[in-house]
Amino acid sequence: MIDALRAWILRLTCAALISAVATALTPEGGVKKAVQFACGLLTVTALLSAAVSFRSVSFSRYAAQYSAQAEEITEKAESSSSNLLRSGIEEKCEAYILDKGHEAGIADLSAEVSAKWSEDGYWYPTSVVIVSDATDSEKASLSRSIEAELGIPAESQIWSAENG
Repeated sequence: MIDALRAWILRLTCAALISAVATALTPEGGVKKAVQFACGLLTVTALLSAAVSFRSVSFSRYAAQYSAQAEEITEKAESSSSNLLRSGIEEKCEAYILDKGHEAGIADLSAEVSAKWSEDGYWYPTSVVIVSDATDSEKASLSRSIEAELGIPAESQIWSAENG
């Protein structure tokens, strides 16, 4: 498709250059008018040659390939966008857990949240792995906050100590 367009532009440019040179070299008078007419026909022929050489099958195949490529790029972009959104939600939930833990006096704390796609079309946190040497009462307090604010049930909160 691009090659055909390039060839058409080349033919049109050559016809224009030949016409300009021929018109410039022709003396004034009736001969010049005849050369101008012939050059005009040459230019129009070069201009219309694209329509004559146009292949609808080739164009259709090119359009179908372009459409398939555009669809593939769109799908990749949507997937990347969805992954970024999921990562953002997981990071915000992790930050919330760390903030709540520090408010409760838990110094050594790390959290890793996992999110899942809902049937309603959004990401939501489903589980969390928390590593900390917190006391049982600190764990219980933070666990209640996580369940109340993030909706992650206590059975989906996995606690482990830092040193094993």
